[in-house]
Amino acid sequence: MAIKKRPQADPAAIEAFGAAADTPPETPAPVVAPPAAPRQVAPPRTPQPGEWPADVAKTLLIRWPDATLPSELAAIAALEDRSQHKTALRALQRGLEVLRAEHRE
Repeated sequence: MAIKKRPQADPAAIEAFGAAADTPPETPAPVVAPPAAPRQVAPPRTPQPGEWPADVAKTLLIRWPDATLPSELAAIAALEDRSQHKTALRALQRGLEVLRAEHRE
């Protein structure tokens, strides 16, 4: 692939650009907007089955306190021949069930 030479820029165009940058801009007249009509707020929509709720995050970033948790996750994922993501979701679900049961007692 051949290297193409860059075309020479017009010196007059460069000077005009620099001169335009040095001149102060004209201040436009302030635009007055007509008063806005009152906004009607739609009632909150309930999600349909299979639809993601608007107030629930789809992702979660975890900062590990030390290397034991990610090491355990990788080891268990390898034992079960699953991805670490699926193993983490399973472990989270089981842990939430245990915590929920503790609060019912």
